[in-house]
Parts: sequence; structure tokens; C-alpha cells
Amino acid sequence: MTLYEAVESGDVSQVKAALAEGPDVNMLGPDRRTPLIEAAGRGELEMVQLLLAAGAEPRFRDATDETALLRAAANGHLAVARVLSPLADDEERSLASSFLAASGQTHAPDEVKEDDRFKRKAVDLAARAAGFVGHDDPLERLDRLERAEKNVKKK
Repeated sequence: MTLYEAVESGDVSQVKAALAEGPDVNMLGPDRRTPLIEAAGRGELEMVQLLLAAGAEPRFRDATDETALLRAAANGHLAVARVLSPLADDEERSLASSFLAASGQTHAPDEVKEDDRFKRKAVDLAARAAGFVGHDDPLERLDRLERAEKNVKKK
């Protein structure tokens, strides 16, 4: 069983056994996901900690340009996001915070401050400019965030 398959199984003991064999902890699985990205997206805190201790790279991005932190945040896994957050840059932490707030997993304020509106507008403009010149990833991230926020408002 590969390390990636062990993570997919959800069994921590299998992950430990796979790690003991000394695999490439950053091996790529489906959609260019590493075992860390997969574990984070599933909210497997102990696995995430094991993989990080084994040298997993938290800044790798999958085929959808998401890191382990963004996958954890997009799926509402606050505990995992807290472990990964110090390993991310400011932009990624901000986006993760927005994902978590949209899923109701943080103590985000109900009212948005004026500074936050300015930042959001700047991010929106930058993403649209990037899309205009052919870089669609920032625009896709912004679209995912907007969909998440709309889903929260419907509840």
C-alpha cells in the first residue's frame, strides 16, 4: 500500500506503517494531490501532523491550485487549518480564513469592516485582471469563495 493509499484509507496505523517504509512523502496522487493535501482535505489532524513531521511540503499545490491549508479550510476543518496556517503565506491564510468564515468554522465578525471591504475589492480586481491576461486560477478561487458565501447566506 502506498502512502497516498494509506491516507485515503483513513487508518492512522496504515499511514504510520507506510511512513516507516521511507516513501516520498510528497508523492502525487490523483489530481496532483499529495498525501498531505488529501489528509488535510479529509480533516485528518493526526495524519497531517505525522506527514508534516515526516517532511511533507505544505506549500505544494494540487491540480486545482489548492494547498493543504486551502483544502482543509474549504472543507471546514478548523483544527487542521490551525496547524497548517503558520506554514502559509499571508494571502493563503487570508483566503483560508474566508473559506472557514463562509463555512461557519471561525468566530468571524458578522459585520465586515471597511478595511475588509477594501481588501476584498482589491482581491476581486486583481483576480479579474489575472483572468483577463489568461491566468484563470485566481478568478476560479474567487468564484469558489463567492459560492461558499452564497451558500452560507442561504442557510
